[in-house]
Amino acid sequence: MTPRTPGLSLAVVLVAASTLGAQAPDGVARASDEPPGFEGRVSFTEEQAEAGRVEFERRCASCHVRDVNGDLRAPGLIGAGFRNRWGDRRVRELFVRMRSGMPPMGVRPRGPGFTNILAYLLQANGVQVGTEALDPLSYGTLGLSP
Repeated sequence: MTPRTPGLSLAVVLVAASTLGAQAPDGVARASDEPPGFEGRVSFTEEQAEAGRVEFERRCASCHVRDVNGDLRAPGLIGAGFRNRWGDRRVRELFVRMRSGMPPMGVRPRGPGFTNILAYLLQANGVQVGTEALDPLSYGTLGLSP
């Protein structure tokens, strides 16, 4: 039989409890569940937003704008509906959604393409340009007001 170290057992329990408490009871991470390294304010550069505008027009606009009949072929990414849906969510949530499924068919952006498109969408939805490049895996919230 090996002797137990009371301090070690307590440390294991405390680490486990803090890890379990890092999410809401429903298991969904929220902006208020700030992990280490959380940055509350999102930042992106003018260069990223401009490169994102070009990439958006090339790869996204054919579906995410009104067609000749006035119907949306895909959800709008600029405006109140988008801000209501994504406004208080984390940057990384939208980035992962974009990267994992857009476009559903065809060639996906490479390199910094999705990051730049995300910067453009933020700018187009009223977020001010910053001085630091966008970190697409940031835990910061998108900060979009309805």
